[in-house]
Amino acid sequence: MEFLADRDTPTVPTDRYACMAALRRDRVIAIRIYGSGREVELSPDAERIVVGAGGASDIQVDDPYISANHCELERRGNGRLLVRDLASKNGTFLNGNRIEIAELSIGAVLTVGRTGLLALGRRSRQQPSARELLVGGDPALRTALDQATLAAATSCNVLVVGETGTGKELVARAIHEASPRALGPFVPVNCGAIPAELAESELFGHERGAFTGATTERDGYFVQADHGTLFLDEIGELPRAQQPHLLRALESRRVRRVGGQRERAVDIRLISATNRLDLESGTSPLRTDLYHRIATVVIDLPPLRERLSDIPLLVDTFLAELEPEFGRRQLAPDTLAALAAYHWPGNVRELRHAVHRAAALSANQLRLEDLLPRRLPAPPPPLPAAGDPLGRFDVALRDVLLAAYREHRSVRRAAAALGIPKSTFADRARRLGIL
Repeated sequence: MEFLADRDTPTVPTDRYACMAALRRDRVIAIRIYGSGREVELSPDAERIVVGAGGASDIQVDDPYISANHCELERRGNGRLLVRDLASKNGTFLNGNRIEIAELSIGAVLTVGRTGLLALGRRSRQQPSARELLVGGDPALRTALDQATLAAATSCNVLVVGETGTGKELVARAIHEASPRALGPFVPVNCGAIPAELAESELFGHERGAFTGATTERDGYFVQADHGTLFLDEIGELPRAQQPHLLRALESRRVRRVGGQRERAVDIRLISATNRLDLESGTSPLRTDLYHRIATVVIDLPPLRERLSDIPLLVDTFLAELEPEFGRRQLAPDTLAALAAYHWPGNVRELRHAVHRAAALSANQLRLEDLLPRRLPAPPPPLPAAGDPLGRFDVALRDVLLAAYREHRSVRRAAAALGIPKSTFADRARRLGIL
């Protein structure tokens, strides 16, 4: 364990203390359960709120590593909220530290089993978490998100592998938000946008006069991410000549500015991402020793063409997001079949942009020529009418929702599995005759 006295200087931004002090003056009114996006509002009249896996718990969490009555939240007369462990099997952790009893303040992360609970001062549906934005029920995607949830409770480095547009940064943000470092900074860096000659300076900082153009001293991304998460997107674009410097910084947890003499201790959690990983072929852009350092956990995100069953749910989610701006839109007949026949090289990002463009250009129904201009695949023949009054899009959406509902036997659990709010699932399910 590293102590403050071992560090050259405290590296937590001073305004963070003021921010945390201001948060503590307010009251915790809700708990967000990471992994499901669910928020539970705390009753102002309840003096004791039990958290656990048991059906009698006030806040029930679906996690096999949580005791039936795991911990409890206890209100005090001055508005304070205490959290007390109830002799749980795996312990209760507050901001990464195991506790028996402690005060729960706004922004604190309570970890029970392998699930993170974030203390909220107000509901924030206008700004959904990264986990809530990862929508889909495809088994490969669900496996990847389950791995991300488990990795979030640890301090190990994570490598996210996936094609462009599959949601690698969203997964990285979801891990950060569900981790004990959630209050710290999340610093995303696109390694492909860093000039090779400036890579060391950008990562580790530089002293004034270290090179031509260095007119002031500057902290690098490592220091900016201290006590938080550093996300190196497209890490394979980092020049191989600079990769040993990155490896040394990760192993020693110390960095030295370009042109500097002193090293500075840093405490970061590294999440990396790449769209290509060819270690066995010998053409990998990553050195083998660096790969093994950054890839304690590897999360593979499937491309959209391998999870076509998620397209109806994704389109419906995007249309719901755009409804306040454009009003309610729907797909024109047989458009869904053409979307499923398209290759989607830009994956979910391309689909989102296609729906946004079509919503802006269409009066009511989203036409195929607005969704995929100049890239129209030949649509398959329409399905024979079988007396079903629903359109093809609604049929596909119903199949996705119904499969999730049958598997999980609960609206709450089915919505969480698909990554959508419970209210959205219930509304769509009622409209489609599932409930």
